[in-house]
Amino acid sequence: MNRQINQYSVKSAQNNIKDLDLAKREVAVYLSKFDVIDSDNDMIVKGAFEKSINDRGSASSSNRKIAFLRHHDWQHQIGKFTRIEEDQEGLFAVGQLGTSTKGEDALRDYEEGIINEHSIGFQYIQDKISWVDDTTKENDGFFQITEVKLFEGSAVTFGANEFTNVLSVS
Repeated sequence: MNRQINQYSVKSAQNNIKDLDLAKREVAVYLSKFDVIDSDNDMIVKGAFEKSINDRGSASSSNRKIAFLRHHDWQHQIGKFTRIEEDQEGLFAVGQLGTSTKGEDALRDYEEGIINEHSIGFQYIQDKISWVDDTTKENDGFFQITEVKLFEGSAVTFGANEFTNVLSVS
């Protein structure tokens, strides 16, 4: 089967809230999980975010850091990531919510359990994505992604990964 990829598409894949510190206005979340086929038929593997984290992560010297948004909307910045890294499970991030109206609204939505999923906005890298034939899977396979150009992580209503729930809110 011939599969065509638009390397300029921005894709979504979200994950779990781990913790919320209301005094610090911080949330700890998974933005993506490794080795899960999401509803966009993508499976992101460990190492896929390494270059983006080095180039634009919170510890980088870049002026264009990976953004913390609401619903992938660049006009709805809700804070900034103070930590972003790959662990054994996926893309883990700590975000500090801003004191603006949008940041305050997001803090209240986290506190009330309205925000409970996350997603990522990224660009495919043409030679870092491959189709894996697997007749046991829907669509007879999936896209395995070994590297992406990550632009942002978003708080969303529903992300591409349905297994992203709130672990705790404190």
